Amino acid sequence: MNEPNKILVVVSISFSLFFALFALELFSDMQQGPYFVDTSLIKSRYEPLHAVDVSIGQMEADVQKGMARFDDSLSKLMDSLANGNRKDGELLELLNMESNVARHKMLDSVRIIADMKMREAYGYLDRDIARYCKRYGVEVLFGTASNTIVYGSGEKSDLTPGLLRYMGGMVD
Repeated sequence: MNEPNKILVVVSISFSLFFALFALELFSDMQQGPYFVDTSLIKSRYEPLHAVDVSIGQMEADVQKGMARFDDSLSKLMDSLANGNRKDGELLELLNMESNVARHKMLDSVRIIADMKMREAYGYLDRDIARYCKRYGVEVLFGTASNTIVYGSGEKSDLTPGLLRYMGGMVD
């Protein structure tokens, strides 16, 4: 082999080696899944879920205030009936049963409204996650439960900050 051919071979091997290392570096930086998001962080910072939590907390506080007023009125009425005759005693027992039913109805109405609001907020969350995955080509996105990772590890796999920015639902 003559000198110019040796130089050409060395140069071509050098270029091949350079591009092979470049491609290896490029592919090592691009992780093709699996991806995960920190479910508890998403739930705590996604605006529609946060708004529902605040709303439910307010409804529960209102029910507690209403029940306190109801109990106060009921105890005054029961005190006035307790000093009466047998017929008043039967009325007192009936009033006590009705008060228990009224308490359960108040709590059930809050639970039903809270369930409806939560379903709606989770529908928004599902929609936004689906849009995010389509936009960024994520075929499978795993979540975490109780801070236990179902699948995924490392910073390259965790898409939680990007998803939160995309949804615009950051709540501090």
